[in-house]
Amino acid sequence: MSIAGSIDAPIDLFGGLVADMAPADLPLGVSPDCQDVAFLPGGVKTRPGIASAFSAISGNPTVNYLKSYIPPSQQLRLLALDSAGALWKESSPGALTQIASGLAANAQARSITLFGREYIAISDGKSGADLPRQFDDTNFDRVSQVGPGAGPTSIADAIANIASIARASNVVSVTTATPHNLLAGDQVVVENVTDASFNGTFPVATIPDATHFTYVQTAANATSSGGTAEPLGNIAPGAHQASVIFVTRQGYLTRPSPAVTWTAAGNRRVGLGCIPTGPANVVSRILAFTGAGGASFYYTGSGATLAAGNLVIADNTTTHTVVDFSEATLLSGTLLDGLFKLVELGECAGVIDYAQRLFWWGERNRTNNWQNLTFDGGWDAVTSSVPLGWTVDATSGAGGSREVAAAASGEAYRITGDGVAATRGLITQPAVQDEFGVARIAPNTAYSVRARVLTGGGLAQGALRVQLFSASAGIATPGLQVTAAQAGAAFAEFTAPLTTPLATIPADLALRVFADGTPTNAGYFVVDNIEIFPTAQPVNGSLVRASRTEDPESYDGVNGILNVAENNGQTIRAAFRLRERLYFVKERSLHVTEDDGVNEPSLWSVSEVSRAVGTPSVNGVDTGEDWAVIADRNGLYLFSGAEPVKISQEIQPLWDQINWSAGHTLWVRVDQRNQRILVGAPLGTATSPNKILVLDYRGLASADEIASVAPVHFSTFTGKLFAVGKARKWSPWTIAANSCALVERSDGTAQVFFGNGVPAGASSGNGKIYQLSDAQLSDDGAAIASYYTTYFVPGLDMEQALQLGAHRKLFTYLTAYVEGAGTLDLTAYVESVGFSVTQQPWSLSNPATEDLELPINLLGERVAFRVGTSAPGAWFRLQKFVPVLRPDPWAPVRGIN
Repeated sequence: MSIAGSIDAPIDLFGGLVADMAPADLPLGVSPDCQDVAFLPGGVKTRPGIASAFSAISGNPTVNYLKSYIPPSQQLRLLALDSAGALWKESSPGALTQIASGLAANAQARSITLFGREYIAISDGKSGADLPRQFDDTNFDRVSQVGPGAGPTSIADAIANIASIARASNVVSVTTATPHNLLAGDQVVVENVTDASFNGTFPVATIPDATHFTYVQTAANATSSGGTAEPLGNIAPGAHQASVIFVTRQGYLTRPSPAVTWTAAGNRRVGLGCIPTGPANVVSRILAFTGAGGASFYYTGSGATLAAGNLVIADNTTTHTVVDFSEATLLSGTLLDGLFKLVELGECAGVIDYAQRLFWWGERNRTNNWQNLTFDGGWDAVTSSVPLGWTVDATSGAGGSREVAAAASGEAYRITGDGVAATRGLITQPAVQDEFGVARIAPNTAYSVRARVLTGGGLAQGALRVQLFSASAGIATPGLQVTAAQAGAAFAEFTAPLTTPLATIPADLALRVFADGTPTNAGYFVVDNIEIFPTAQPVNGSLVRASRTEDPESYDGVNGILNVAENNGQTIRAAFRLRERLYFVKERSLHVTEDDGVNEPSLWSVSEVSRAVGTPSVNGVDTGEDWAVIADRNGLYLFSGAEPVKISQEIQPLWDQINWSAGHTLWVRVDQRNQRILVGAPLGTATSPNKILVLDYRGLASADEIASVAPVHFSTFTGKLFAVGKARKWSPWTIAANSCALVERSDGTAQVFFGNGVPAGASSGNGKIYQLSDAQLSDDGAAIASYYTTYFVPGLDMEQALQLGAHRKLFTYLTAYVEGAGTLDLTAYVESVGFSVTQQPWSLSNPATEDLELPINLLGERVAFRVGTSAPGAWFRLQKFVPVLRPDPWAPVRGIN
């Protein structure tokens, strides 16, 4: 075909997808339809492919969380949570090691690195779904925990009963029935010996062992028995209180135990028995005391010797000890009253660090003044079968025991059947009020209960029960009932109403835990992490818990709380930092607070920034270069300190395809290195992200430019639409990814990693973690169906400039500068995207040595062209595309010749 008289209509500007205008109305330089492409200055290309970075995780779960963690050792760690509830770390390049299993299934996570540890919130995308955790590259522990459920069982002035006493050659040798707790040089009061000649106050001469000591006394040789040996000390006379605090391996000081009281005679030491021990992460314990008649608690010392006035037990095994302190020394020690306000952090949706504190949101609600509902608060020192703070039933209490191996965290309560007794392991604690007189069950309030339960030992019958009971009022609520058939070998959480509103709270109302239904002999239930909450408010939707400064596990139940617009009916979903301010994003609003440098967080002011923009997802926000992007139901918004600005209007029809019933699964990530914003979203009927909407902001140097430079502009001077090269450029990518992270690699770069999702047409994931790579020419071996559609050529301006007339044209030829591999498919759309004409494909090479050319024969007023590749390993890079056309020589107007 001759092209004499034809005119070039070059396309040398390749902008992004614009879907909110009719394709025929688009100006030169934007696309009515493109997919799986990336943009470069003056061109468009196949997007980077994804390559599996590790062996697939067994069972083919999806990967719902990825995060870089750099521990103090400076070893790079990628953390990953899969949908089966297993947490993994990159133990060496390309190798994953499991850290933990049994976490909430199908959960998401959000975490931050602070103080050398990774703090992890596990959620369903809306609210907490599992215990908040911390990982220090070795230990995987709960964040915060309960303190001892009870204080020492016995406490009194230290006295040792004398079993025998003998004097020979003016040296008295004493044998005590119990450890005497004396030190060489101590003054000891010996009294009430049968032979009164032994009585008196003497300096200790030697200490052969814990039940023997000697002192010097000039008198005749004799033997006797009975009486007591009491060391002199410095404790002031009067009533004192004592409490015990657990210290964890992370240095966290728990809430103190309920206080116990004794009256000191004065100038004596105090002996404590049955001191609580904690779970495996407890490394030491603090003994806290009040002064005589006082109410404030203090401790002194940090060593391990009685002589130093030390009140720290530097182990988790000692259950009996004797300590000494003077009033002056004690009251100049460390004040601990603030620890009594601590609460155990519950399951949260998200966490962020700010002002050397941790802030958690999306916490599941629960009442915090019960004792030891997580069974991490110690056990009775005699049988180790009754959790402290609970009372074992005299009739039906047999079968209960401490469970260490199978616990959601720390320790748990196990009830083992004997095949005979109908009820086993019954324990109770008061449900009326706590030790401070605060109600546990309030009148006229409905409560529900959650608990994690598993079974073992071949349990075939029986049920685990958690209920309220009052003999005087005849109350035995159904409460939680989990049968042997319902529970399994792994922990599952069960929820049930605990009680309907009670008009009057009987004085003997108690919380009971037990198994009934004659549990199978040797079969057992394990119960952990019991939570009681007001039925009407299962989630603290507007509450944020803030840790104390540089104390990431201490949460003050009074001063460590921020309430964010608690009356607007919305739940906090996400948070971010910007210019030393902390922002909280609710479902449809945005709020800000700031450290005032004086007060605790409960007194910080919280201001509304926007009442129109929010996000439905815990991962629906990310930050860039001093700005943030927020995935709202109405679009993607950019926020740089003023009112949020929408930056996705050009793809609104595509944004409207997001399945907002699964909006809590979407995620946003800013790739600053490649200057892209990625939004993983569930489109259509998908219930997890099956597409990534990618915004290329390359060349836009500021938040203002990103916000203002849309791909299509209206000229007030000419009254025409035009596109610019330096603008936002969108393209959807067909990658099903449930998570995304910028992962630190050994070369010092942060690379984009994806956790696999559920692709269209599939029913499950594949257990893989992918790295996005420009060198990868396929999606882990599968073809990248990449294509780009031009605008409809020629536009009105081009028609006028080339003097083509506004009538039908004959398209005779194509030239293009395009390089790549494989075959470049070419399709023409005449007049509209509804009428396509397949053209001869082009064979690609890299690098291209010359422009490609192709004769065509198309009639139409305007034509759009789609180029793309669709085979594994095929790719293209297009930088010039020139249709050649002329007015139709036979019938320049529509119709039939």
